[in-house]
Amino acid sequence: MSLKLKIRHIWNHFLLQLSFLLLAFYLIIGFMFLFSDNWIDMVPKGREIIGWSLVAFGSLRFYISYRRYKTKHDKLLELKKEKKLLEESQHAEVK
Repeated sequence: MSLKLKIRHIWNHFLLQLSFLLLAFYLIIGFMFLFSDNWIDMVPKGREIIGWSLVAFGSLRFYISYRRYKTKHDKLLELKKEKKLLEESQHAEVK
């Protein structure tokens, strides 16, 4: 695999890990709104709506990020296969 493909693969994987962190952040904050009394003084009513909205937004955001990761991963695998076939055909011509 060429250096450019390796960098693209590493970057793609890094973005997936960041989306995991964002999912965890949104879930933690959402569950804190839902199941704790931390913000009862600031937001006495509507905490359930805010909590479920954060959980849903975090889940949707992660799903979109995962689909983007999977699509890019499949494209990188195709590029890798094409590059490998091209290199094999070039070596066959040289022999």
